[in-house]
Amino acid sequence: MAVAMWAKYAGALIAILLLGALGIIIFDRIWYQVGLGAAIVVVCGGLLFFAWWTDRKDKAARAGLEDI
Repeated sequence: MAVAMWAKYAGALIAILLLGALGIIIFDRIWYQVGLGAAIVVVCGGLLFFAWWTDRKDKAARAGLEDI
């Protein structure tokens, strides 16, 4: 059982590393052209938009549950 747990952690770590490398490849041109500070603003803005969109979607799914 402990081996399965560590295998999940290793898989998650590999996935995070691959996503990080993909992010560097995608945002490499932005970093080169506008600098690291602006690239951080762009990435954080995208993350905030994704969080807002997910929250709106979840709120719509929960609509009417307050009346119960």
